[in-house]
Amino acid sequence: MALSQICQARQRRNDATHPLTHTYHAPPSPSLSKSCSGENQLIPLYQPSFTQSDFDSVLDSLRSGCGTMGPKLLEFERQMAHKTRRTHAIGVNSGSLAIEISLRALGIGPGDEVLLSAFAYSANVNSVLHVGATPVFVDVNSRTMNMDPVAAESKATPKTKAMLVAETFGNPAGFPDLIALCSRLEIPMIENGTEGLGSTYGMDNVGRFGRIACFGFFASRPITTGEGGMIVTHDDHLAAACRAMRHQGRVDRISFPHQSMDLGTKMEHVYDGYDGRLPEMNAALGLSQLQRLDQTIARRAEVAQSYTKRLGGESDILLLNPPSECTMSWSNFVVRLSDRFTKDDRDQIIDGMHRLDIGAADWWPCAALLPHVRKITGHQVGDFPLAERLSHRTIALPFYENISEREIDDVCQTLTTLIGRVGASREEKKDIGE
Repeated sequence: MALSQICQARQRRNDATHPLTHTYHAPPSPSLSKSCSGENQLIPLYQPSFTQSDFDSVLDSLRSGCGTMGPKLLEFERQMAHKTRRTHAIGVNSGSLAIEISLRALGIGPGDEVLLSAFAYSANVNSVLHVGATPVFVDVNSRTMNMDPVAAESKATPKTKAMLVAETFGNPAGFPDLIALCSRLEIPMIENGTEGLGSTYGMDNVGRFGRIACFGFFASRPITTGEGGMIVTHDDHLAAACRAMRHQGRVDRISFPHQSMDLGTKMEHVYDGYDGRLPEMNAALGLSQLQRLDQTIARRAEVAQSYTKRLGGESDILLLNPPSECTMSWSNFVVRLSDRFTKDDRDQIIDGMHRLDIGAADWWPCAALLPHVRKITGHQVGDFPLAERLSHRTIALPFYENISEREIDDVCQTLTTLIGRVGASREEKKDIGE
């Protein structure tokens, strides 16, 4: 189907559904669509789902008069610890801060090296830089898209003090080998489970692989608190340090309201901490959403299956194929173009989707080649061939619980049409020797 026909069909459906309120949506700028899900797009990149229970929970927190460190946060932490099968959960105001606090609780700082994947969201490397440690990037495994354990072992030195890993697109494939490597190197694993909350590998769930694990609750996730994060661990000492650091380094009763009443009530600061508390109303929203996480994941799996059914036969589109022992929570849906396409080709396709009011994004850029990182590490293009190949060809598609089958049809038809058009243009240029 031609792009003009897709647009006309969608226009007719929108006019029929909203005959008096349909308005023209201007094509969003690339920065808008990548950072804000394209708020003006008819089919956004992501869209959080809120229920009456969510509204009621937030209103309850407002009526309580408790703005922070209250009962909603304590219950959210308790249920997150139970869900991830950890002893402790500590709520903070972002997933990035969760990583930074975890690094500091482990004593990671200047002079230390941290192994991390070259293909991951920038929050990982930024957190390492913030604590003054040195990021040591590792290329990915071509099958799992996660950190390659063989390459990681070759990068380890006596200065290596931790491994920071994330489940790429929520897929924990290959993690047993990374856990075994951490054991051999006698270093802790810090798990960024943001994309994998609810995913499992065998009998283990995301959040249990590392000595300490972190989650973020951005608006695109199966659970959102608007902004917010969580740290989970079995380690009593790490948990105590994290609780104190999220509250300006305080160790008095305000920081530990659920523990011994023997703690003093006067301010006692023993850490260089942060104003990192998760507000009560945000915790109230997260608590409500956590209670239906299983249903949310089931619905997201249905959406993923709908995409897979439509795109699985396309020769120029590669889909994530987790091993049978993994179950996915589907934080997002990302496709990869075949190797005949370049980064410029991929960007043309994303721009074309934006012009047609469909959200799309390049997830993720190669973290090792981000400009501010290269100034520090000196890495060059070609240092991480597999991560670079992925980062040049991945496209995140609109993905959320309330997306309709018709909208999925529109996304897939538009994507395949643009791929065909860009591919044909590439072949024409090749034929005329450009």
